[in-house]
Amino acid sequence: MIITLLVIPAAASPQAPGAAVAPATVPRELIGMVARDPWYEFGTHPAFPDQPNYVAQERMGQILAEAGVRWVRVEFIVRDEGAGSFLEQVARYDHFITQVAPRYNLTVMGLLGFGLVGTDPRDATNGLIAKTDSDLLYGGGVNPYMRRWLDRALQIMNRYAGQVTAYEILNEQNRLPADQGYRGGEGIDPVLTGRLHTKLYRCFKRNECDHRVEDPSWRAAVTLVIGGLHPRGSDILLPSNRGPLNDRDYLIELYTSEPFSSYFTTYSAYPADALGYHPYPAEIRLAAPVDEEVARIDARLDSVRGRLREALAARAPAAAEIPFWITEVGYNAAYLRQNSAEQAEFLRAVFRQMAARPDVARVFWFKYEDFPPASGPNAQQWGIVRIPFSEDPRCPGGACYAPDGEPAVRRGAFFALRELAGLPVERLVLPMIGRR
Repeated sequence: MIITLLVIPAAASPQAPGAAVAPATVPRELIGMVARDPWYEFGTHPAFPDQPNYVAQERMGQILAEAGVRWVRVEFIVRDEGAGSFLEQVARYDHFITQVAPRYNLTVMGLLGFGLVGTDPRDATNGLIAKTDSDLLYGGGVNPYMRRWLDRALQIMNRYAGQVTAYEILNEQNRLPADQGYRGGEGIDPVLTGRLHTKLYRCFKRNECDHRVEDPSWRAAVTLVIGGLHPRGSDILLPSNRGPLNDRDYLIELYTSEPFSSYFTTYSAYPADALGYHPYPAEIRLAAPVDEEVARIDARLDSVRGRLREALAARAPAAAEIPFWITEVGYNAAYLRQNSAEQAEFLRAVFRQMAARPDVARVFWFKYEDFPPASGPNAQQWGIVRIPFSEDPRCPGGACYAPDGEPAVRRGAFFALRELAGLPVERLVLPMIGRR
């Protein structure tokens, strides 16, 4: 028997001349990571009360660079009660976006999801599906939820001009999770998500509506991504109560909705720069061998592309070639009989397969760190690292992580990602001394 020890150089150190490069690497620009959101690392270090946790955020930047990550996704979260004003909560992101990310050559994508507003979008009275009216700034078909969401999104985008390179607009809007009395599996009608998406795209790219800027030239270079669709589709759509609707049909309804169609009629283009997708293998079919899972992911992307080409063939065939951004894909090492070794194998296989596709521009691994619960039948061990934490309602998000952000474990997926990035991983092979 032998033990293989993996040894890596210090964070962000240059590759030594002549160092071996692992085979089957992928372009660094492909490699993204869903990071620990800075919203949760505020006031969590005893040396910095009521401030960002500079230590943990710095350590995350170092480790992401060690792993070969080029892109990071952070979600902008706002709580309407008990967490400070809107601007105070957004300021939690300043240190990571303006200091840590540039220092470690990380390109930032921001997620503008349902977390921007404290109300669940499924709330029939106050949510995204509530009754709409006309708005002086944003036009027709707007309700208070949309107005607040658009106001907040545009302020964030202006705040980080030149520092956030892409934004994902909504997240799994075709299949929301169980939460606060909602059973989960509901999707928001495509006409509503399409309206919100189109209004943000028009206001931002065309410098219209509220929150205009004097020189909007920088906005043209910002990529706006259709929020990652969930592969399982919608059990029911709200508020129409239609359904079920699979992910591909949801996408086609989005593209043929009045907001998308109207934008195309006016500008001869659809209001999207990239198409987000979340091809979690267990959501396509329950756990199977890694090679089968990756093959099914590839086939599902082919199916999505084929349906889009079919739908847009007459009107805009070129628009059907919109690049995929895999804004989440991951592997829970604690799910059923899965383990960390299979997680690393899956990461390696899925990045290589996505790199072989000319229509995939980015892949964001879910996730950097584990999150609660740490054990039991519902354990969430998605991370390439495990940072010690304890579940505690006094901490942001209900879990207190080690204040220094230091991982207790770097999983095999960390080293697999590093190899894919073409960074050296030294293997020291030692004999196992047996008992005589």
